[in-house]
Amino acid sequence: MKFIGPFLRINILNNDNIKSQLFHLSKESLKHIVLYSGCGIICKNSDLRNKALPTDDDTTNSVISPLLCVYRKADGKLLQEKDKLIWNHRKFKKEINICSNGYMTLGLLYLSEYYRNFSGIDKDKFNLAKYYVDLASEQLEFYAINCRSADGLFIDKYDSSDPLENDYNLTDKDIKFKFSTQALLMAAYYKCYTLSDKKRDDFKDFSLDILNLFSKLKREIRNTSQDELVKICLAFNIFYEASQLDEAREILVEFTDLMLENIKHMPPSVIRDNVDMSCLSYIAAHLAFKNTGVEKFTDDAQYIFEGLERLYDNERGVFIKDLSEKENKFTSDEILLYLYSFMIQRATLEGNEQNELSSKIHNIYKNQVVNSGIILRWPEAPPLDDVERYKNFSNKSEDLLDDSYFRMANCLGTDSNNLAPIFVKSVSLNRKKESYKQYKSTFDSCKNMFNFFTIIYLNSTLDF
Repeated sequence: MKFIGPFLRINILNNDNIKSQLFHLSKESLKHIVLYSGCGIICKNSDLRNKALPTDDDTTNSVISPLLCVYRKADGKLLQEKDKLIWNHRKFKKEINICSNGYMTLGLLYLSEYYRNFSGIDKDKFNLAKYYVDLASEQLEFYAINCRSADGLFIDKYDSSDPLENDYNLTDKDIKFKFSTQALLMAAYYKCYTLSDKKRDDFKDFSLDILNLFSKLKREIRNTSQDELVKICLAFNIFYEASQLDEAREILVEFTDLMLENIKHMPPSVIRDNVDMSCLSYIAAHLAFKNTGVEKFTDDAQYIFEGLERLYDNERGVFIKDLSEKENKFTSDEILLYLYSFMIQRATLEGNEQNELSSKIHNIYKNQVVNSGIILRWPEAPPLDDVERYKNFSNKSEDLLDDSYFRMANCLGTDSNNLAPIFVKSVSLNRKKESYKQYKSTFDSCKNMFNFFTIIYLNSTLDF
């Protein structure tokens, strides 16, 4: 029986399990990084440091220290200090990437919506809804004051602050700005406005100022790179969902149409060579269809997916970018976006076509997400007395969810290593040996915050 058990656990894996496992990972990992890692500038507000949360993290026993912003890089290997696991402060790269911080804040805001479901069910979890909005509000205040250029545009910074001083000293890393970053922060400020009990009208006005910038500069933005355009479309989907403004819808439709027309005129090799951009284009098109009802977007998305599916290797159960190379390098966001593109596409199919794609999804998840090692450590499943352990949070024994809804049986957990619950930046696959190699166990906030946000956002936004 000890051989049959693991076999059965593997074969009951389905879309719901995969979505639930990745959501649990993202929810718990984002909480760990934002509240307990210390990897960034820490909030000085004593209320935010103590309110509504336990003082210790279950994973590392670290004391709560909520972040106003997250640094660019850190070591993914934690240090043992007495009975605690702590992040290595000496390995922090104190660069502040405004884009990754925007994704971090949006991730907290969408988790806040999730925790609102616990009203009347679990007081502590419901309190997290307000706590995350309050923290996101503090973060957005910080970005507006400290992370803009002299022209008022969001740009990357270096933290040159003296630990002994109370004031922040952030210097410009590069005065260049990206339109996609401005769009992302536009969405974050408006989303926070809609969720905050204080009804931050200043956040709403600030967000609308950025929208006005896009309205005035549409001609310039039309000439931006395809990668930038795709990210702008994603941000405008988020913004339009929150605002429902006609002006935002008009820009969303215009930019999405341009994004998809550009892809039609690109050679097929572009989809292969730019998997992340291609997958995000596919996902943004589906989001735009959901938000605007323009049916053309789903037809264009199908064209992109056909190119993505051609990369799938049935024999190995993975996608391959270059068959001529012995080793293929994959970034963690490429793998996740490819997986989610397949899961979204599956929801558009029926019968044998859906079953065939389900098998591919299972293989991609098992081989390229779990077995590749792109995730250093998975959080433990919730204990049996946690309402999240039950379907619809019912606490009824008949609704108890199996461990497979939270993690794979063979995933590394808290007792296995001293690694942080993060995504590594990239791995490489040796096709001949059918083995993966990690490059470094480094925490890269650009990859991680994008990955966590994408999982949380798509799980809460699309029905697939």
